[in-house]
Amino acid sequence: MSSQTPLIEFRTVSKSFGSNKVINHVDFELLPGEIHALVGENGAGKSTCLGMMYGLHQPDTGSIYLSGKKTVIDNPAHAQNLGIGCVFQELSLAGGLSVAENIFAGHAPATFGIVDWRELHHRAQTLLGEFNLSVNVSAPVDKLPISTRQVVEIAKALSLNSRVILLDEPTSALTPDEVDKLFSILRDLTRRGIGIIYVSHHMSEIFNIADRVTVLRDGRKISTHNTSNTSENEIVAEMIGGHVPTSAKHASDAIGDVLLEAQSLSFPGVFEDISLTLRSGEIVGLAGLMGSRRSVIAKALAGLFTAHEGVLKVKGEPVELRSLSGAMKAGIGYVPEERKTDGLFLDHSVRDNLVAASLKKHTVNGIFNTASARRATQNAIERFSVKTASQDTDIRFLSGGNQQKIMLAKWLETEPDILIIDEPTKGVDVGAKFQIHDELRKKAADGMAILVVSSDFAELATLTDRIIVVHEGRLVGEISAEMATDDSILNLAAGVQVPSQSTSNEAERSALQ
Repeated sequence: MSSQTPLIEFRTVSKSFGSNKVINHVDFELLPGEIHALVGENGAGKSTCLGMMYGLHQPDTGSIYLSGKKTVIDNPAHAQNLGIGCVFQELSLAGGLSVAENIFAGHAPATFGIVDWRELHHRAQTLLGEFNLSVNVSAPVDKLPISTRQVVEIAKALSLNSRVILLDEPTSALTPDEVDKLFSILRDLTRRGIGIIYVSHHMSEIFNIADRVTVLRDGRKISTHNTSNTSENEIVAEMIGGHVPTSAKHASDAIGDVLLEAQSLSFPGVFEDISLTLRSGEIVGLAGLMGSRRSVIAKALAGLFTAHEGVLKVKGEPVELRSLSGAMKAGIGYVPEERKTDGLFLDHSVRDNLVAASLKKHTVNGIFNTASARRATQNAIERFSVKTASQDTDIRFLSGGNQQKIMLAKWLETEPDILIIDEPTKGVDVGAKFQIHDELRKKAADGMAILVVSSDFAELATLTDRIIVVHEGRLVGEISAEMATDDSILNLAAGVQVPSQSTSNEAERSALQ
């Protein structure tokens, strides 16, 4: 394998933004037919490396070689012409255009400037047929499920005859079965000699799909390993520069009274007959596949979506939650899935974001207490090891993992009795994931009731006490986290009935009283 000429190669590449050196003398190579993972904590330099490969940034020093030839990649259009395709974490498809129009955007078959629609649709159908994907290529992209859009993005890259494909967190919005389908497609591509650079925070994915893995830390290359000759713990230790933190299963010794209870909540056509309880000191998971309505159910519990039927109780008292502010008054905090659009004010400082939900706590006689806000923000920065130049830095300049920490800290600052958190570690690195999990465990130990919504079934099995599974807007089962496996959760989430543990779990909880 080493005798092959790399498809793309970095030789002592460095890149700075202002005084911040984000890439420092990095060597890297991608071989034909190889999936090469690029890993590191948020801020390690992964995105900058992809940006230079795709012509978004230019190296300050060092060189990029394509198939053994020193090359300057001027911009993304030039990268595409050179056979480099990129699928970003934030999908770049135009939702209002058809599948075919998206795939061949900018290079549709045409005669005398007039698009040959029949040929366009034929080529798109043929290309998607390589993935065994049956889809109406005339349909608007925004009507497709996320997993199908991901395949359309890859097909778009292949329509340009790409020999190198850059994938940035390609599974962030996919369910486990959809991930399996994507991996099958990627393996087919490598058999055609296409090289793939794969960026992901999920170690299980890296060891499932990648041939080699390169670790970056603080802009420097730490190592390159064959995945068959290393381990997840070794890679994580190299990423964080130390020993791997322990991540024991959560098992609260102080599960107490019911703090939140839903009785037969329904919204016809969305969800039906949702009944569940959250107890003090307990972390409960809510799992489901794409389209299961798991996030909508969480929003209904947090006052952001109002059920037509049923009863919601907080500490035994019926409540009608018609807004997030109403939920906050009832002692409920809600951390949304989409931090950039729903959870943070990107053009405001770290401090402004931290206290945004708890302004009354930092106000005395109607006057905002800046000193109090500064103390709270500094405490959060230290507790979560947030990397930021200062409290006054706009939060949009922080990495995704640090933004996620501040968003969680923002809601913990409100001191809720009940916390509902949707995808707590989406797009964050392993170090941040351990910190977030540890903080949630500490809050549960202090008596908080926590509902964790996640598409990461392994995360739920590690973090929670029990897992409630949703299928097409209905609760279809409950599994104790101790007994949960990816397959057992997936079977329920897909609508395959397995023996319920609800009765035995309820008996166990009653015994704790």
